[in-house]
Amino acid sequence: MSNQIWLAESPVRMIEGEEIAFSVEWCGAAQVQQPGSRVFRHGVEITETVMVSGDEDTASGSLQTLRRITALSGDGGNRYVVEVCANVDNNIEKRKLLIQIVKPGDEGWS
Repeated sequence: MSNQIWLAESPVRMIEGEEIAFSVEWCGAAQVQQPGSRVFRHGVEITETVMVSGDEDTASGSLQTLRRITALSGDGGNRYVVEVCANVDNNIEKRKLLIQIVKPGDEGWS
């Protein structure tokens, strides 16, 4: 079991208005079941606001694909923390994915 709580992919960047279904590879896992995820901004859960309704987290083998996340207009400069969880080889595991939201006209990273 890994002691790393942040996914190796962190941080990733999204531009306001962008919509992405991120995938997570549970390295070395034989089976991933019961996938789920939640999104937070400033410690407040915003899952229902930024995750596309009707989508579901899915799992196949060791790969988990999250519901699509939309970077909200006006959120440039903010960060979303995505809690990714699943039953990984009969262990309930959780990791975090950091998403930095940038404005369309930004020349820098935030």
